Amino acid sequence: MIMRKFFQYVLMTVTAMMVTSCASDMDGALVKTDKSRTQFVVGDFPAFRDSQTRTVGTEDGGKTSWVDGDEILLSFTSKILGEQRATLTKTSSGWEIKDSPIYMREDEAPAVKALYAPNYEWKDNTLSLKDGTVEGTGEYIEVDCDVHSADEIIVPFNNATRNYSRLRIATIKNEPITVGTEYFTPVAGSREDSKEYSLTSDNNGNVFLYGSFVKNSTVTIKYNGTYLANHAFTGTTENGKSYALDATVISENSTDDIGTAIANKIADDKTNINLILTSEADENVFENIQYGLMEASNGTINLTVMGCKKIPSSAFKHFTMLKSITLPDVEEIGEYAFANCSWLQKVVLGNLKKVYGNKYYGGIFDGCDPKYYIDLVLSNDQKVMRGKEIEDGRYCWTPDMENYNNSMYHKSQKFLDYDFKSIKCGYQTYP
Repeated sequence: MIMRKFFQYVLMTVTAMMVTSCASDMDGALVKTDKSRTQFVVGDFPAFRDSQTRTVGTEDGGKTSWVDGDEILLSFTSKILGEQRATLTKTSSGWEIKDSPIYMREDEAPAVKALYAPNYEWKDNTLSLKDGTVEGTGEYIEVDCDVHSADEIIVPFNNATRNYSRLRIATIKNEPITVGTEYFTPVAGSREDSKEYSLTSDNNGNVFLYGSFVKNSTVTIKYNGTYLANHAFTGTTENGKSYALDATVISENSTDDIGTAIANKIADDKTNINLILTSEADENVFENIQYGLMEASNGTINLTVMGCKKIPSSAFKHFTMLKSITLPDVEEIGEYAFANCSWLQKVVLGNLKKVYGNKYYGGIFDGCDPKYYIDLVLSNDQKVMRGKEIEDGRYCWTPDMENYNNSMYHKSQKFLDYDFKSIKCGYQTYP
């Protein structure tokens, strides 16, 4: 009995000594990282490689250097201390941890990862998207850090490689743009068969997507519901490369500038031409548009004209270079507007209120053969048009109360007394 108590006493004494020793060792080895002790050495910001050989819109190489206010998300992993999170912020005096300090052991170098992802933040120690942001619209660069000691941590962004590409979409400045994608994998996200992004262009007229496209991935750009551009990828994009898609819009105050700007596009082998005009652009504007398109080959140009509500008589007469024309805002069209556009295949119109001329004299498609060659797309709100002679001897079509969509005229592919290859109105296309 005495011997048993003796051994129990010895065991309790040894255990107490071990616990005391361990506790002392833990306290002595812990070091708090803060700006007074720990120096974070952050490498230069890595630039994208540009895949373009020609200028598209206003070039933007993206971020090229660190600036005050930039944030780097840090994660520390220790076998003993577990996981810790911190946000490193660039200030005028260097890089500092802005939230709770990180604790390290002097006898153990933790694994430290750094992430530059301006759309993300730590929330309850979990990486989360910031409010109002979506995957694939910002950088996401990860690096492993070198921990020399609690006094110095190297963040080697200068050696970072991206596992994604960047798509720069050049379009209208400071405007909401809708970008539709198919088979696009946003960085840090999962591939979706189809997704739509609502983005706002910057001061240079650019919007960006970060991620990976594969063969047959598509991108479609719309402004106020009007298509500006679409592109199908013929192969997989390369990591670390920047690509550019031209969805630019020509909007000039001087009519002469419109013609020159269009001519420059044609010289650069562009076939999609997007314009914004005033609501009642006059004949001089359309003459300059024709001048700009003169060097284009027959049936090659897809022309979109936004903003213009009134198309003058003969505005696009003899525009044989047109393959398609889109006029989403048009309400009034004059006689012979598309006369002798013999290569025209598709016409998209706004909600029409007046159209002058008839099939036999002054018709807007005079000299064309819409029955066999033209697909017509009408506004969802289009009404059936009724024609009659008016006071000045002109013939004028105006809407009545009947919806055109699914009317007898729609089903028989007839509009303004013309027969068309097909007519789409609303969600229905005939035949």
